[in-house]
Amino acid sequence: MQDLSALVKELASNPVESPWLEFKHNTNEPSMIAERISGIANSAAMLGRSCGYVIWGVEDKTHEILGTTFKPETQKVGGQELMSWLHNNLSKNADFDFQETTVDGFRMIILTIYASRQYPVAFDKCEYIRDGSYTKKLIDRPQLASKLWFALNSQRAEMMVAAEDCSPEDIRRLLAYDSFLTLLNLPDPMSEKALMDVLADNDVIVRQDNGLYTVTVLGALLFAKDLSKFGRLGRKALRIVKYNGDSKSDIARQTQDVRGYAIGFEDNIRALMLMLPSSEVIRTGKAELKEQYSVVAIREILANAMIHQDLSSSGMNLAIEVFSNRVEITNSGPILVDKERLIDAAPKSRNEKVATMMRRIKLCEELGSGWDKIVESCEKDMFSVPTVYSDENGTRVVLTVPTSYADMSSEERLWNCYMHACSCFTKGGYLTNSSLRERFGLETTNYSTVQMSTLIKAAKSRNLIKAVDENTSTRMLKYVPYWA
Repeated sequence: MQDLSALVKELASNPVESPWLEFKHNTNEPSMIAERISGIANSAAMLGRSCGYVIWGVEDKTHEILGTTFKPETQKVGGQELMSWLHNNLSKNADFDFQETTVDGFRMIILTIYASRQYPVAFDKCEYIRDGSYTKKLIDRPQLASKLWFALNSQRAEMMVAAEDCSPEDIRRLLAYDSFLTLLNLPDPMSEKALMDVLADNDVIVRQDNGLYTVTVLGALLFAKDLSKFGRLGRKALRIVKYNGDSKSDIARQTQDVRGYAIGFEDNIRALMLMLPSSEVIRTGKAELKEQYSVVAIREILANAMIHQDLSSSGMNLAIEVFSNRVEITNSGPILVDKERLIDAAPKSRNEKVATMMRRIKLCEELGSGWDKIVESCEKDMFSVPTVYSDENGTRVVLTVPTSYADMSSEERLWNCYMHACSCFTKGGYLTNSSLRERFGLETTNYSTVQMSTLIKAAKSRNLIKAVDENTSTRMLKYVPYWA
């Protein structure tokens, strides 16, 4: 791993500028910077690189180290901070960082520009590409555009570069390889080469042509000792926040686990459960504490959030937020299936290699069975089934504290009725008035029977469920989800 000073010297030793590298002395016109971010991000993606650079403080012809007066943190564009202006005028998938370092006593600025993901990075709705050392509009370079789109369509975020040019010593320093071996129940390799082979065989690292290694996003995300050592991946570290009350106005406590997800998963579940309330119940004459949330549901939802997050997004990141009346688990990226088809839909995964590894180390269910388990667990303990909210920015799953049927909102009742129908159907059964009463923990009375009939009628009118045979007597009616 290189420090910033060494990185500048290495880049300056290149004989010429390239599609992923440009040098500047003091030139800092905002539109120029934005065009370079677009052009270098797209060129890096086209060439299969993780990132490219603009270095201030280097003469672009001789590559002599001169230092720079450019200060991106204080520069304004029409009264707006430069970073804010760039984010507002570049497409959402633009990802970049300014860093400062000193080389031989000279102040330097490094702009690291990460390769575009999913679609080309654009500035002011115009996409750029580097043709040699020149920045051109992508529309004027159709051959390069074709190569770029081929590269973008072939990307797998999990196998992108998290860190490159790593020695075996770097790998041991960056990754909790001992935990990796333990979690996968693998024998301790007899040599350094054998360890590197095992890690490479499991896509945690990739061998480079120069004899060094690349740590993949998969490897860092799951097995890093410290995600902050992997640049922008540090933003993906799990954050847990506990609030006083039911709003975000008063933070009681917050933590961030910089370890890879697989390393810290069990510790984070335990820490979260200690934050959550419990109630005292009497069982067989003894007082016992009962959790107010389903541990099974929380484990599955957190694992799903880790697996299905959009790794190319620099926006909403992985977080657990604990309020007095609910728990919210959020991740970047919209859900991949309709939320009404979470139980039965064909399994989809945004990050299949992460999902496979999480299943191998038994941190989540087999693909497609997680929500079946969540609903079954919640119904068993009379918890409300978690609610899912999703848009282009991210996904939020909300678990609420136990409440009586009388205190539930109409939407909560309908959601739980619908999910009960889905759960029954996947087990070969049907929703009935009786099963719904049992699901909500209601005694068998005329009043509760009428309540369930009213709820079933409302669910039918919303096209959430349908009767198996409308000609059956009212008492014998059975229901299935609308899609069955």
